[in-house]
Order: sequence, then structure tokens, then C-alpha cells
Amino acid sequence: MIDKLREFLKDNSLDCLLVNTTDEFLVEYNELCNCARYCVTGFSGSTGDVLVTKERVYQFADGRYHEQADAEVDHETTDVVKLQLGQTFLNELVEKIPTESLVGVVSDKISLNFYKALKFALNKKHCKIKPLDFDPVGLFKELKPSDNGQTVKQIDLSIAGVSADEKFKKLAKKLKNNEAYLDTHLENIAYFTNCRQYKTPFSSTFKAKMLVRKQKAQIYTNEKFDTTIGKHFEILPLKDFPNGLKNANKVIFNPATINYRDFTLIKSKAQESPKDFIKEAKAIKNSAEIEHFKKNFERTDNVVNKAFMLTQTRKDLTELDLSDAVEKEYLAQGANQLSFKTILAAGANSSIIHYSHPSNIVKIKDGDFVLLDCGGHFEGGYSTDITRTFVKGKATALQKKVYTTVMKMFLNAYHHRITPRTTGFTLDKIARKIHAQSGLKDFNFNHGLGHGVGINVHENPPTISCGPSGKRILKENMVFTIEPGLYKAGFGGVRLENTVYLTKVNGELKIQSFSHVPFQEEAIDYSILNEQEKKWLKDWQAGK
Repeated sequence: MIDKLREFLKDNSLDCLLVNTTDEFLVEYNELCNCARYCVTGFSGSTGDVLVTKERVYQFADGRYHEQADAEVDHETTDVVKLQLGQTFLNELVEKIPTESLVGVVSDKISLNFYKALKFALNKKHCKIKPLDFDPVGLFKELKPSDNGQTVKQIDLSIAGVSADEKFKKLAKKLKNNEAYLDTHLENIAYFTNCRQYKTPFSSTFKAKMLVRKQKAQIYTNEKFDTTIGKHFEILPLKDFPNGLKNANKVIFNPATINYRDFTLIKSKAQESPKDFIKEAKAIKNSAEIEHFKKNFERTDNVVNKAFMLTQTRKDLTELDLSDAVEKEYLAQGANQLSFKTILAAGANSSIIHYSHPSNIVKIKDGDFVLLDCGGHFEGGYSTDITRTFVKGKATALQKKVYTTVMKMFLNAYHHRITPRTTGFTLDKIARKIHAQSGLKDFNFNHGLGHGVGINVHENPPTISCGPSGKRILKENMVFTIEPGLYKAGFGGVRLENTVYLTKVNGELKIQSFSHVPFQEEAIDYSILNEQEKKWLKDWQAGK
């Protein structure tokens, strides 16, 4: 594949090619059968693009995937660029591109925002971008999503809380005649229409592009519906999307979620939106959605508790055995599918933050850490997400120290007094301070403290991290995770994650957990807890 791509570079007078992980809808979880990046390097993580040059191939990987990328790529042809906290993909990508290069980018697999930022950065190196209207990887390997025949269905109003027509009316009020609001973000469209589909693994969205006008919303898609959306909605073939744009004098759009090719279709009439109206609404859950999350996590807790019992009672249990048991139990609990590929890692594998290829050979032995990160899509199509790390049998003193430190990181962030100005950055900082004081400097914490949760298991806003997006204020009824972790290659790792929501208790904002899975008593070292932490832990273990 690399040789063929270099021939393509030569034939098209290109010096470099950016190969993407995503598809034309800029999805986070693209299937490997539809992922150009996977075809080039064999790296199977959910994110991490590739740069192909005349001499080398660069696989970019954030902190969650450093070990996994090292294990999966061919180091004779490919260098893994390990992004550290604080480093950006854009800056590291530009550094690897030689001066005065012509860089090929696939126009429908790159957002407008990233295209503009890349173009600006490359100008300083006297480089130029050549947009391509096809993916060169597709010339040598078929890229095609799977299709299980599932149709699009509308979720019950008792789950959504607000009808699609009501959501339409709220947005349409912002529009003038002959204006259209364009949205190609699949989670936004699923939320706006109250529709879900389980055709793509780990996704409850359907592939479509949406134009909202003053009188109606047009959904351009090739998917089959077994429902009507609402009286203000029209379903049209995806091929008609370019023509549909012609009837608007002005098209309002979001530059973060539109791909560059779609932007070229509206360029002469484009008006950048001051904010993503649907995403902002989606981030604040209503009471019906919150109640549905509670029910979903009761069932998710059942899955995790059963998995814990299996680790303690079954002999000759492999990673794959336990992963399969988790998926089977989610389905038994009523899930339509998993909300992401289960992360199930035993022993030293637990240091691989997103280890998602459980082995049928690696057995769970006495003294092993077992890290389980899992979630499901139930009837509403909202994601659940939880992580527990267990010790099989007896824990060592070091295992207890690591486990208890991670638990302290969680408890202190969870119980932080929330004000109307608290941000995700604040919570992340609390956890990192505890890590810094723990003496566990050889254990890394190379990911954010948490992320928003909604239709997609990763939703933004909010973001609970030390990055710029973490500095947004947390608002009532936002749903997000708190998931501190510490990892050391060769030893293993611990992550403890709970999905929580922000609500008012006696008039004050307070974080509340959807999950009530207890922490493992065998893995706790009470001597490193202060009295307040012991009280918090006692209440947690009692389900308070």
C-alpha cells in the first residue's frame, strides 16, 4: 500500500499525502473496513491520522494509543509520532512536512477549520495544499462501511423529552426567509430528529446531511426510515443535496463540523454560524433524558458487577472470554449494541489505555489487574460508559497504592464544590495535583480526566481536560465522565470511570453519579486516605 501511494505521489507531483481516519461525515468511530488510515499502517485506534512522504510514513497517536500504535505498525516503514499532553496534531504534522512541499488532502475527510489552520501553518514553510476529490487509498483497497440492513427508527417521546417538531421550531425562529442552516454532524442530526439507527457498530446515528429552512427541515440520506420524523421534516436522497443548496440565498454553517468539499458547494453564499446551536442544546440534557440515563446505568452496573464476579470465580478465563461475556450481558440487559468496542485488558496489557483487542490466549491470573471499559446503547440510543479495574485475588502493596491514588483522584474531583464558574479544567487540575503528590512519577496520566457523554460516547461540550476546550464552564444537566488513570508499561494500569451529571441539590450545583458500582475493597490502601476521603468512600460503597 505504501509503495502504491508513493507512486501516486509521483504521478500527481505531490510530496506528501494526509491519510485520514474518518469518513466524509467526519465521524469519530469509523469502521476499520472503511478506514483509509488502517489500510496504510494497520493501526486500529479510533483516532490518529497518517502522513505519507517520499521517505517515511508518520503515524500520529495521542496518549491513549502510544503503546498500541507501537505494537501495531511496521517500524521499518512507519514512525509513531507520540503526541504528549499539550501538543497538537496540527503543529506536529506541520513539523514533519518538508519545506516547499505540495501536500495532498482528501477534501471530504478534513473539516473546514482544520483545512484553514493547516493552510495557514504551511504557508510559513512555503508549502501548498492540493485538495483531492477522492481518497487515493480507495484506488488500491475498497473502502466501504458495513451494512446490517437496520432501518432508521424514532425514539419514544418519553425518552427524548422534546419532539423533533419542537426542536425545529426553536431553530427555525433564528432563520430568515431564504436562509438555510446546514448541519452535517451526525450526532446533531440524530438528536434534532430524535431518530436512531444501529447499522454501524458502536454508533446509534444515521448518515445524512441536513438543511433547516424557515418552513421545513430537509434530511438528505440514503438510509431507509420506518418512521416519519415530524410534520416539518422532509426526507430526500443524498444525491440531491448539492441541488438543495441552490435554493437558499444564504447558508449558515459550522466550520468545525463541515468537510471542506461541502464548504466548496456553499462558498458563495456561506455564513459562518457564531455557535453550533444544535450541539449547545444537545449538551444540556432534559429531565426525560436524565431519567433514561439512570435506567441505562442500572443495567450497565449489572454488567460490570457480573464481570467482576467472573474474574474472581472462573478459572482459565481469557481476556476474550470476559470481553465476550460483557457483550452478551449487555444484550441480555436490553442493549441494542455496545456504544464502543470493549476495552478488556489483563496484567501488563492494562497499561495500554485503549487496549481493544482482547486475546483468546492471555489468561487472567491471580494477582493480575483487569481493566474493563465498556458501554452500551439501549432503546434511546444514548451511550453509557464506565471503567472499573479489578485485581484478581490478592493485591500487592504497589497495586493498592496505584489503585487508591486513582480512587483519590476520582473522589476529590467528584466532590469538588461546583460554582457557576467551574470548568472541566478545574476538575482535571485537581486530579493531576493528587497524582503529582503521590510519588508515582513513573506512572503516566496521558489523557484528560473526562468527556461529555450523549448519543456519542464522546460529546463536546463539555470536556474535562487541561486543554483549551476544558476551560468551558460546566452547566446544569451536562452529562460527563470523571475517569482518572495511572499506567506504567510492563506493570499495568488502573482507570476508574463514572459517568456523572451536574444537578442542583438544595439549590446548589452538585455532581451526581449515574453508576453505583463499588470500588474493590481488596485493592484499597486506607492508610493513604485522609478522614474526608474515608467518609466519601464509605458513602460511595454504601451507594449514597
